[in-house]
Amino acid sequence: MSFFEELKRRNVVRVGIAYTVTAWLLLQLADIVFDNVPAPDWAMQTIMLMLAGGLPIALIFAWAFEMTPEGLKKEKDVDRTQSITPQTGRKLDRAIIVILVLALGYFIWDKIAPVSETADSQVVSQESAATGADTLPENEPGSDSPGIPEKSIAVLPFVNMSSDEDQEYFSDGISEELLNVLAKYPGVQVAARTSSFQFKGQNRDIGEIARLLKVRHVLEGSVRKAGNKVRITAQLIEAETGYHLWSETYDREIDDIFAIQDEISSAIGEAMRVELALGGDEQSVPKVAESANTAAYEAFLQGRHLVNQRGRRNIFAARDHLERSVRLDPDYAPAQAWLSIAHSLLLASPSTYGDYTTEEMISRSKPHADRAIELNPKLAEAHGAQGLLAMNEPDLDLAMEELAIALELNPVYVDAMTWYMLTAQSLGEWENAFSMSRRTVEVDPLSVVGRMNHAGLLSSSDLPAARQMSMSIIDQNPWAGYTSRGVIETLISADISQGINWLLQAYSEDPADEFSNQSLMFAFSIIGEFDEARRISDRGHFFIDIEQGDMESALYAAQSDLDNDPQSMPMVLSFADVLYMNARFEQAVEYYDQVMQQVPEGRIMLSSSDLTTRSMLRYAYTLQQAGDEQGAEKLVKLHQQDYVKKVAANYASSYDHAAEAMARAMLGDTDGVVESFSLAIKHGFRQNSSFKEPVFESVRSHPEFQALQFQVARLLEAEHAEVLQLICHENPVPHIWQPMRKTCMGVPEKVGQSAG
Repeated sequence: MSFFEELKRRNVVRVGIAYTVTAWLLLQLADIVFDNVPAPDWAMQTIMLMLAGGLPIALIFAWAFEMTPEGLKKEKDVDRTQSITPQTGRKLDRAIIVILVLALGYFIWDKIAPVSETADSQVVSQESAATGADTLPENEPGSDSPGIPEKSIAVLPFVNMSSDEDQEYFSDGISEELLNVLAKYPGVQVAARTSSFQFKGQNRDIGEIARLLKVRHVLEGSVRKAGNKVRITAQLIEAETGYHLWSETYDREIDDIFAIQDEISSAIGEAMRVELALGGDEQSVPKVAESANTAAYEAFLQGRHLVNQRGRRNIFAARDHLERSVRLDPDYAPAQAWLSIAHSLLLASPSTYGDYTTEEMISRSKPHADRAIELNPKLAEAHGAQGLLAMNEPDLDLAMEELAIALELNPVYVDAMTWYMLTAQSLGEWENAFSMSRRTVEVDPLSVVGRMNHAGLLSSSDLPAARQMSMSIIDQNPWAGYTSRGVIETLISADISQGINWLLQAYSEDPADEFSNQSLMFAFSIIGEFDEARRISDRGHFFIDIEQGDMESALYAAQSDLDNDPQSMPMVLSFADVLYMNARFEQAVEYYDQVMQQVPEGRIMLSSSDLTTRSMLRYAYTLQQAGDEQGAEKLVKLHQQDYVKKVAANYASSYDHAAEAMARAMLGDTDGVVESFSLAIKHGFRQNSSFKEPVFESVRSHPEFQALQFQVARLLEAEHAEVLQLICHENPVPHIWQPMRKTCMGVPEKVGQSAG
């Protein structure tokens, strides 16, 4: 008998086959376990070595021993006429068949299950996004599929299948990189990140998601990261039919992450080029713009993830991650750009999140913005960083230029759209601002920031639509929805009790947020609840003092705010306004001049707020009092040109009409003052201190002017009573905020009346 025949007789070959297949199956099982249970990188290698070392031992054992009816015996001790190796061989054959079936089953599951799992049970959505999305007005664009472009796609956030939930930033980052690459395809509409990421962690029908995002195709997938290995599963779906145009699974080392992203985007591009007739060839497929070492890239993804979450704590944490990324790889342009953006967002202002002075913000942000441009002048975020920095400096013309470039490079760069819109407002380009705001909501229909801004712009022309848009935000982001609705009710509809109702609910969501706090403080101040206003925030007390008529205290408070940030133009402007209210015109001119030096020739004041239009007219009045009639006339003319634009764009608010009354007073047009102030009151103007402004000195004794002042006082008195009912007897947030005891002393409860 030959040696090979003896191997077969002793079942050594069968044992070898059975051992090899079983070992392979065990390795796959270990791979799954280690993906979901934290394990060191060497654990898998140890198992592989043990299984490999076990093979020769198993073969030697099969050669030297034989299974008999009496048990295991050495082969040399077995009578070959009594040997049962044929029966043992048949048992081994059956075992091998079973193991092979299991292996085949695992192979099929490995290729198919992750895809169907992602498709059927892991469609991604942010918590509570469903309600926010479903409350979009029925007549919004995209609510009917015929209006959806054929060449359109949404990239849903890839599901984090790793055992560590903290790896979510990585799966989100992969999704965002793919979105940015797909956005570079000419003629393809890509849903913006903010809206796509609303569908995270929630089971929603692909067709429904596509309808809400106004796209016909959806890319979704999953990411499983363990140690230095990553598995990415992706699939491209035709939303209307649910048909899978393309799907693939990638198993790679983490060092190849940029190559994987290029592979996926190229494959999707090829599928879309065939299905949608995009044209071009493989050479024209957009690529991931940058690559970095692995540690720097992971730190970058963590930082970008946190910046996108916004909020003071997140931005500070993001800054630390991005600084680490830049230290690890100084030549990675995206990290440089996003670090600049993080620093700019840490400016101390009502619309940003930190405590940097303007000088500190510029010194920290500018080097990274400049470096990003130097490394990659075609990176949209690099120009976005330059634009945001310029907007905060402020260099508004440069901001518009840089943000326009950013949007040309990435048409769905929603942050750049928002900054562009705010800059256009600051420049008095109201139609441009409204157009960009509308475009932002169309591209990013579920964006909280986009809808907040658009609701504010809509409120002057279409109050019901503005309210509806604010309400659509609440389930998705309660603080943002409450704040938006509260500001609209306070400043536009003049229903101050309802404004405070909503703003108190915003306060309960985030008691430290200065944007909503300043709005609540304003509302309490104008109805005369000065002590309650002071409890809300430590900032901006000069406004409370002005409403209270204590101009000396207002001057002290404004000086204190300015001392804390002498480079802040909004602070300088506020201090100049307080000097004006104190009739210290020569000093006021010096500070107004500082602000105007930052404003391009022929532009209005630097802030996007309607309120600063009045600051420009205060400046004009101080110039007039100083004998500079020509300078005053120039500013009045600028205001009136801007006022005409706002009225034409249907954007003029009550504060714009009040500003027009100031201009009319400077022109000696008493009838015009009365007419404009009447229009302001009709549109919700409720600020008693405005009647005390020095600019109205010439008309203060006029009977019609006094009648208007009395009218506003009566309206505020009625609103004050409603607010006291609300906060004393129908407080919407008693667990978070309570009025002072003295505020509610002697306030009777109105039986059967509700503030809601």
